[in-house]
Amino acid sequence: MKHILFYFSAFIGIIGVGHAQDISVKGVVMEEMNDGSLVPMEFVNVYWQKSTHNTTTDSTGYFFIAHGPDDGEQLIVQFLGFTPDTIKVKPGQYLSVVFKEEASQLEEVVVAYRKRTTEVSFLDPLQVQSISKEELFKAACCNLSESFETNATVDVSFTDAVTGAKQIQMLGLSGNYTLLSQEQMPGVRGIATPFGMLYTPGAWIESIQISKGAGSVVQGYESITGQINVELKKPKDEDKLLINGYYNESSRAELNFFTRKNVSPMFKTALMGHYSVRPTEHDRNDDGFIDMPTGSMLTLANRWDYHNNKSGFEGQLNVQYIQDTKEGGQASHHEHTHPLYSTKIDADRIQVFAKLGYVFANKRYNSIGSQWGFTRHNQKAAIGNSLYDAGQTSLYGNWLYQSIIGDSRHKYVTGFSFRYEDYAESFRGSIYDFKEIIPGAFFEYTYIPDNRFTVVAGLRTDHHNLYGWLVNPRIHLRYAPNETTVFRVSAGSGMRTPLPLAENLGWMASSRTWTIGEPGETKNDYPYNGLEMEKAWNFGASITKEFTIDYRSGLIAFDFYQTRFTNRAIADLDISPQQLHVYNLNGKSYASTFQVEAQYEVLKRLDLKLAYKLQDAQITYQNTGLRKQIFTPQSRFFANLSYVSSLATYKGHWRITGTAHFTGSQRIPDTFANPVDFQLDAESPGYWLFNAQLTRVFSKTFEVYVGMENIGNYKQKPVIVDAENPFGSYFDSGLIWGPIFGREWYVGFRYILK
Repeated sequence: MKHILFYFSAFIGIIGVGHAQDISVKGVVMEEMNDGSLVPMEFVNVYWQKSTHNTTTDSTGYFFIAHGPDDGEQLIVQFLGFTPDTIKVKPGQYLSVVFKEEASQLEEVVVAYRKRTTEVSFLDPLQVQSISKEELFKAACCNLSESFETNATVDVSFTDAVTGAKQIQMLGLSGNYTLLSQEQMPGVRGIATPFGMLYTPGAWIESIQISKGAGSVVQGYESITGQINVELKKPKDEDKLLINGYYNESSRAELNFFTRKNVSPMFKTALMGHYSVRPTEHDRNDDGFIDMPTGSMLTLANRWDYHNNKSGFEGQLNVQYIQDTKEGGQASHHEHTHPLYSTKIDADRIQVFAKLGYVFANKRYNSIGSQWGFTRHNQKAAIGNSLYDAGQTSLYGNWLYQSIIGDSRHKYVTGFSFRYEDYAESFRGSIYDFKEIIPGAFFEYTYIPDNRFTVVAGLRTDHHNLYGWLVNPRIHLRYAPNETTVFRVSAGSGMRTPLPLAENLGWMASSRTWTIGEPGETKNDYPYNGLEMEKAWNFGASITKEFTIDYRSGLIAFDFYQTRFTNRAIADLDISPQQLHVYNLNGKSYASTFQVEAQYEVLKRLDLKLAYKLQDAQITYQNTGLRKQIFTPQSRFFANLSYVSSLATYKGHWRITGTAHFTGSQRIPDTFANPVDFQLDAESPGYWLFNAQLTRVFSKTFEVYVGMENIGNYKQKPVIVDAENPFGSYFDSGLIWGPIFGREWYVGFRYILK
């Protein structure tokens, strides 16, 4: 409650200060066309002649600039290609500035600018990295889980050596605490968590935005460590047709396509498809188990965009269907004295999202919007002797209204949301069936007195039918003393419902017995035998600085984040190597991450990215007290070097990329109660991974790429504990801290028609 009162006080103080500062000049800048019409001019520079105080116009041509005692009375309005206008004004005056076409002093100028493929925003109050499709082209990027190979913020690894499930880590915690969204709508979550990142083909991705720390309250209460938002290719995309093929050493083959069409001036549509197959068994470490599951996946998507300039309405609709089949376990070509240990996981998923918005033509800054989502996910898994069947039905609605308070210094967005989740799971004879009904409301206020300072303060309240009232305040501060430096500070809380079966699916491929919550406990009707909702606070600070050395630009960023849990569902593997206990936190749990990252063009068109990350994640376990979180590297080092032979998009050129990752030591769950032959070290060794890719662009429509992953052929040893006796007491395929498959080459092509 103290935190809530503090944030309410901050809201009132910020609004009060904003209204008290009324010594200012406001206005609008327009361009008069040859036909006499007036068009708003964006990004016009407005500044005082006697000082450095400045601002720029927004998309409606509007500007606001504060007036200080040393600013003088001369205001300059300047835009490239037009004669600057110097105006004598008085504080509080409202200006209408009109540029005329004949005032233009310059002929047409073509400016060539080499944009970074990974951009760090200097204007957003949240620390946001934007990964472009050009950055994704530097690696194979067959699906979302493989899209972070050249990124230092998100780490991806396998959860076990049998099922093929993958997980991400961000700020020292698993991806369960990161909000994964698709075009700002709920994405991978719930039962789809283990395999959901495989469901978004890389060829469909237009860009990815990664934000660290507690996110916006508009997106919900689940963002704790940050948000990963995926933007798919759209019907208005410049590509009319894209076909992408891929094949690698393990016989994995993929085919992707995207095509779009303008149906009418108001309607556009796009069709996307993906099919992948892995038909061949591989057992490179000769332990009798398939290194990667065989199987296939088919996914199709159709989306529609609606835009009506006259009415002000805009809308989107996207429908996606997924069918995924995986088979793993022991290799059939090996000799076995017992029935084969096999895994078979089938999933069917349909996902629909829609957006509808309206922009008021006669009210600047006013708009309303709505987001709608429906998901049905069914999954059947047979893992050894364990059967896990799961189903999830989700409904989502979000209604938003945004406007200003007085002027554009004070902006806000408010609205309400509704979420419905229906879970049905069965595992080893136990049934877990529950529903979540969660209406909520939110308010987010943004204060921008000038280009240097921004405050975003938000508060949302939800009511959960099982956990009661949920209150989440969040605040983000940005200060930019100049155009090349920005400081950010953030704080906020987040909450989520634990799903111990889906989120620990990899441990089903072991001999461990499961104990979830307190059997027989039904405290407040909480699901999973009394597991409480996970709750945490996230605090962060960052500094980002642009620099220039020898006429080439660079960037360096420092950030520190800490997540502190007030409650957490602990998956404890240390009690016994034959048991897994999931229970509520009783004590401290936190994760701290410090990262420094630098980008620099060391030679013409030769870019270097370096990053170092230091992590400290601790959990209070039931029997052993506060100790390191398992499978969390203490340190990571990242280096990426990329070269482009020409800035042109065709005429034949090369793109070369090399990446190095160092993963530090990780704590391995205790195995000392096992016989000596089945005991593992307390910590894993650190190791290096090297990847490289070469792309040849033959024309503006066709390119071919070849690459190799894990060039050094580093592999974890052993991968599976007691692999010879998968139905015995010591079998465990989940103690994975390193690569499983080893070195692997791949080849692919892209055909793009503009």
